[in-house]
Amino acid sequence: MKKYVITLVTALLFNAFTYAQSGLNIGASIGFPYENYEGYDFSFAFSADINYLFEVNQAFSLGIATGYGQALGEDFYLGPINFETPDYQFVPLAAAARFGAGRLVFGADIGYAFSVSSAKDVFNNDYYTGGFYWRPMFGFNLNEVFQLNINYVGISDDYFYYSSFNIGFMVNIN
Repeated sequence: MKKYVITLVTALLFNAFTYAQSGLNIGASIGFPYENYEGYDFSFAFSADINYLFEVNQAFSLGIATGYGQALGEDFYLGPINFETPDYQFVPLAAAARFGAGRLVFGADIGYAFSVSSAKDVFNNDYYTGGFYWRPMFGFNLNEVFQLNINYVGISDDYFYYSSFNIGFMVNIN
């Protein structure tokens, strides 16, 4: 029995090392906004991501990540009054970490999301100012080049909170 366990563990470790996601990665995802700050309703989101990962060991990589994200604002009515939520665009700059376990990849991006939206309220204050950015993710490597993933995006500052659940793909360019 001991030989079977050692053989299984060795095979799993070898498989984990085969699918390392280091180097340049480019991806895209679509998102579904969830529990945003009251008064900010978004109907749909999309993003493009790019990261560069340095292999620390055969199963763990660290690097930097950036991209572009946009959430489409949704109109809502309060009685006879129509309120329009402006679109929210952001560019994250984050540290990225990935852990590979076979074809599965777990990771997170943590940093700051810069708002590139130009929406103003009636007092000429910015609607969106950017803030703390985090993006935990779970991926499945189809092969050494393509990965399917799901992730959560959260952006928070003093007055605004944005979040969405996303599905997407990533291409490893080495």
